[in-house]
Amino acid sequence: MIKKTKPLTIQIMILAGPAILEMLMHTLVWTADTAMVGRLTAADIAAVNLGAHMMFTTAMIFGALGTGATAMVARHIGAGEEKEASRLASQAISIGILISIFVGSIGMLCSDWIFQFLVEDPQVVAIGSMYLRIVLIGVFFLIPQMIGNAIIRGSGNTFVPFLSAVFANVFNIVADYVLIFGKLGFPAMGSRGAAIATGTAQILGAMVTFYFLFSQKGKIKLRLKEMHVFEIEKLKKLIRLSLPAGMEVFMNEGSRLVSSFWIAQLGTIAYAAHSLSVAAESVSFMPGYGFAVAAATMVGQHMGAGNLDMALKSTKRSILLAAIFMGCVGVLFFVFPFQIMRLFSNQADAVEVAAECLRIGAFEQIPIAIAMVTSGALKGAGDTKGPFAVSLITNLCIRLPLIFLAVFIFRFPVTYIWWISVTQYVVEATLMTIRFQKGHWKTIKL
Repeated sequence: MIKKTKPLTIQIMILAGPAILEMLMHTLVWTADTAMVGRLTAADIAAVNLGAHMMFTTAMIFGALGTGATAMVARHIGAGEEKEASRLASQAISIGILISIFVGSIGMLCSDWIFQFLVEDPQVVAIGSMYLRIVLIGVFFLIPQMIGNAIIRGSGNTFVPFLSAVFANVFNIVADYVLIFGKLGFPAMGSRGAAIATGTAQILGAMVTFYFLFSQKGKIKLRLKEMHVFEIEKLKKLIRLSLPAGMEVFMNEGSRLVSSFWIAQLGTIAYAAHSLSVAAESVSFMPGYGFAVAAATMVGQHMGAGNLDMALKSTKRSILLAAIFMGCVGVLFFVFPFQIMRLFSNQADAVEVAAECLRIGAFEQIPIAIAMVTSGALKGAGDTKGPFAVSLITNLCIRLPLIFLAVFIFRFPVTYIWWISVTQYVVEATLMTIRFQKGHWKTIKL
């Protein structure tokens, strides 16, 4: 249960801080991985990027089982029901293991067909299918780990998931360098080395997570004898909560993928500029993610304790803190866009356009903060349908149709795509706020 002796802002920062650092670790390893693979051939770059995107998107969709687990575990912890929380955690992770075996096996068997369906270049197909087969071994561990980390966060501990990310990602960066380029006596393996490094890092991260869960040191105590005992009603509730969250991930990632293909039609410089500015803006999402995690945990635990007033106050304070942090980043984007973009590329044409995009992106930072944290609070309360509905509306009614018109009908420059993004997030923040203010989340029983 959340300790009430500390001021509310401190409680939130204790939860949000490690979550922000965890996201920073993931961003750093993604940047380092991209930079090292970027020294290989164009076919390697395309194959690895596509394979990694497919693997992580798949893991995020099925790992969304952790969203329901977070809400239910937090509710039990808030009510002082640690044994109930542990039993639920055991069942959720068991389901995650079964899902990972099924998804990973199908993916490994079909990796050649998947790449042949998506790509024409035979070299990209060969490298990509090889990469996917190897990293999918890690998915056997990654999906259960994502669920395990979500459960640990729901119990009020965000440090262990951060520690897991540190171990996995530091290993990944070092192993990438050693195996891709052939250092310390290892042969240079290129893309194969990148795949081995990523897959092994996922296994290492999972070991840290599950060591903690089985160590009996935290509020959640897993026991092997409980992992094969399933309570059907609890599992139905878990799946009912998690399914909309998985569909939300699928919608968001699918929308980004489709719109990226469309934006590529605007030309090489426009697409490069868009990709660079997206990479730069991704740094700003870290505070939003951290405070969303804090809001989800605190809302769930306070509702379990029957304290709706503190659940509401926790959400409002988390939104305020996220808006302050991301608003400050937005100011930097607006005032120093060229300086920031020059850190990502030395291509003058692309940097000039990317800087314009990033300056526009400054206007969406506070709406993103509001949308992310409010979504986290709703999910922590057990309302996963609301955020999914908002995602569905903003992607199908704003992002996709407006980008299609901008690219194929009006042939607008890429900066217009960013104004569309601003519009999407303003609407998303508004709809999330309306959903939260209506108070349906207060009546949800878990």
